[in-house]
Amino acid sequence: MAKIESLSHVGVFVRDQKKAKDFYTKKLGLAVRASIPKMGYLALGATKGGKDASLNLWQPTPEMWGEDYENVVKQIGGVTGIGFMTTNLEKTIETLKTKGVRVEGPAEEGMATVFDPDGNALFVFEQPRPKVRRAGLRSLEFVTIASRDANRAGEFFAKTLGMRSKKLPQEGMTEYRLSPEGTALAPFTPSPEFYKDAKDFENDMAHIGENTSIMFSTKDIYGVQDHLLSRGVRFRRKAAKADWGGIDAEFFDPDDNRYALIQEMPENR
Repeated sequence: MAKIESLSHVGVFVRDQKKAKDFYTKKLGLAVRASIPKMGYLALGATKGGKDASLNLWQPTPEMWGEDYENVVKQIGGVTGIGFMTTNLEKTIETLKTKGVRVEGPAEEGMATVFDPDGNALFVFEQPRPKVRRAGLRSLEFVTIASRDANRAGEFFAKTLGMRSKKLPQEGMTEYRLSPEGTALAPFTPSPEFYKDAKDFENDMAHIGENTSIMFSTKDIYGVQDHLLSRGVRFRRKAAKADWGGIDAEFFDPDDNRYALIQEMPENR
């Protein structure tokens, strides 16, 4: 049966891609996994290979983003909900600070927040019981998804997209992965009592129903599309040949959050 193979890409919007690339590679230590300059495509990873998602740095232009342009520009400088894992949080924070990176925390839940030059915020946390403790980012571990009903979102990820669930130590949190080495989705429902600043609550609520900039990859996009349609999934765009050489589509979750579904052609691999 046709299936989604991986959560392959997670996007972050920046004002200047070259400046952002310098920050993410030289200061955060990410590696370039792939690049198509004419398409504005730049994919980075905690490691050159790896089965975790690539971090895509997008510099929005009206030509590329069309009717979405104004909305994605508004996402520059927001809290991304992207979490990187390290095996030594203390040393990683120390190293980043010596490079002039703005770091806050770690907070009570054991996560520090790292800010890029545009103000986008990334989470960094330590792997439980690491065998070897080393400074640096090891993998893109999770992406949070704002939802009006985290349980309903979780059912969508598990039953419709075929992701496996795992309860987290944090109260009420569950993550969903397509493979043990892959990047997880962690849906949550914002609640005012958990926020010290009301604006932070409002900002998280505003993420519901947005373009998540998350891409899922498959080897049979038409088969997956047929399966999702049979499960009642709504598509913004059905699968079609894309300018970058592959095939892509866009679909919604129950909260109207948008995701891309892509199939690379052999010459693009």
